[in-house]
Amino acid sequence: MTEKKIKFVFTGGGSGGHVSPALAVAAELKKALPEADITYIGVKNKAEGTMVPKVGIPLKFVKSTPLPQGKSPVSLLKFAMTMFFGLSKAALLLLKIRPAAVFATGGFVSAPTVFAAWMLRRATFGLFRTRIMIHESNTDLGKMNRAAAKAADKVAVSFSETIRHLPKNKGFFSGYPVRSSISMQDRQEARNELGIPENAFVIFAFGGSQGSRTINRVLANSAKKLLEDSNTYIIHGAGRPFGKTYEYHGFNDVSGILEKQNLGDAEKRYILRDFIDNMGLYYAASDLLVIRAGAGSIVEVCRQGKPSVIIPISNIGNDHQIGNARFIERAGAAAVIYERTDPLNGINIAFADADEFCETVSKLRGDRQKLAGMSEAAKSIFPGNPAEIIVKNLLYLCRLGGKPAEIKGTEFVNDRVLGLNSTTLEKFLQKTKSGAGKPLETDEVKLIKNKIDMLFSSHNPVIRARACRSSGILGYAEVIPLIIRYAADRNSAPFLSRDAFSALKQLTPLCGSDKRTDLFNAIVSGLGNPYYETRFSAERCIPAFAGHFGTNDAELGKFMETLFKNMSDRCFEVRMDAVLSAAQISTDTETLLNHFSKLYFDAVWKVRMAIFQAFEILIKRGALDKKTAAAEIDRILITSNGYTTEYELKKEYNSVMELISREKKS
Repeated sequence: MTEKKIKFVFTGGGSGGHVSPALAVAAELKKALPEADITYIGVKNKAEGTMVPKVGIPLKFVKSTPLPQGKSPVSLLKFAMTMFFGLSKAALLLLKIRPAAVFATGGFVSAPTVFAAWMLRRATFGLFRTRIMIHESNTDLGKMNRAAAKAADKVAVSFSETIRHLPKNKGFFSGYPVRSSISMQDRQEARNELGIPENAFVIFAFGGSQGSRTINRVLANSAKKLLEDSNTYIIHGAGRPFGKTYEYHGFNDVSGILEKQNLGDAEKRYILRDFIDNMGLYYAASDLLVIRAGAGSIVEVCRQGKPSVIIPISNIGNDHQIGNARFIERAGAAAVIYERTDPLNGINIAFADADEFCETVSKLRGDRQKLAGMSEAAKSIFPGNPAEIIVKNLLYLCRLGGKPAEIKGTEFVNDRVLGLNSTTLEKFLQKTKSGAGKPLETDEVKLIKNKIDMLFSSHNPVIRARACRSSGILGYAEVIPLIIRYAADRNSAPFLSRDAFSALKQLTPLCGSDKRTDLFNAIVSGLGNPYYETRFSAERCIPAFAGHFGTNDAELGKFMETLFKNMSDRCFEVRMDAVLSAAQISTDTETLLNHFSKLYFDAVWKVRMAIFQAFEILIKRGALDKKTAAAEIDRILITSNGYTTEYELKKEYNSVMELISREKKS
């Protein structure tokens, strides 16, 4: 009599980071339940197409595509059509298989299967009883898993921190399932097989099955310098694309860079591969890993007890890779190098700095004691068997086993600056600058600067404008030349030049003398900008410029000439700031009062209030004597159609008169 099969469907893919944990759980499920019959559902020309057949699991394909970033009707229609066909095919497969459960590891690949299972349960009023469990690899839920969590019965997480983002009682800690096929191998045997000397220092770098442009390029560009040490070997899995169409071919890219490096005899010590199957062999042979910060990579590397240099992907949802990397760094198992862009020089594709990379690797290479400590720390971070934990919970969900004991994961330290977008970053910086939040730490400042660089690299002028404002609040002096360019460029979006001047008002005290001419020319250009908010923002920079650099006769003359002109501007805000700025830098009070007098009966009471404020400035500067001030004030119209809770114009008048009174007594 044959054993009755219990059927399961596994899904998830697009990249090895989604497929690997699914295969690890599948292997553990077969061990715990030999009668389990597993079918894998994926998408053609993705990682699952290569990896799943190798372990003997039947693979079925459905259509799926990521949610488009923009709101193009064509893109949205294409997405809707693809998902319709994907859901339909997934529903037919599920009805045919009738699995006890669907287990999904995320990515757009798993969406049709998960939501088809959920819809079938609702449409059949419970007759279709397939349970749904998903696994979240990272500290923050991915887009697909965020939606799927509502449909799932249970959600396994790699980090305990993630549970608080889930519906109540749905989440449980499992850790990240690692492929059991990657067993610990003997170091010497691995080196003999690869032809690497016993005493060599081996760097093993990879960026996933399809490769990482950042890791590939920083490693290839650093090869000549690193291999100057004749005892150093590099093993590099550059990746290869799946399918016939692709945006990036890692192996070809690295090969081209290495040709230009002219490594000579050292080329023999650079072992380049496209896709690496036997990871255990290469792990065993290596001394230092260079990796991304996907949960799969960091857990796998830590379980191997290997120290690493982690280069997390920047500027992706919630900064989850940066969070993963800093978690490992704090535990003492890794050094972290952050991606950056260089908007000053028009480099808007993220990269890792080759000099920083070489310095980091060289320091670790020369400190065997530190490497040994990092290795021990790595081993202690992820104890237990995540695949076994998931399988026990999966069987319990299907009423095939007892309730597993709850397991707590390592506490995750929240970073204040992670997950901040262009809007929340600005608010956060305002809060810390005001003293309402804890002062920024050095590593936080570094991360924020990287974030701002990424914002400056955006094609969206609104995002770049926010980057200007955040730079000003932070005091990010390195980007001053870029902000000056935005301020001076009349072809910039109006709000971009406006916010550039807002930033320069705060950054001017940090400008070196080499920036003086460019800043002066930018301010003069801004004073005549067609956009009124740019004009008054430029006016506010003048006192900062004069206070930091001083003004020569030509600069002062040009400033005053334009400010006098702007006192007749059609926009009252421009007139107000022209009055206030002129009061702070003028050396010719008689001429200044003559121009002020034209505004004593200005139709906008706020302009007249600005004149009162200007008198206060002049008196405090000693540029206006009390007798003249009192006489001029009596000529100003003190009526207002702008009553608020107080008579603001009268209040400002009283303030100036009180100041004059004190001056008389003294």
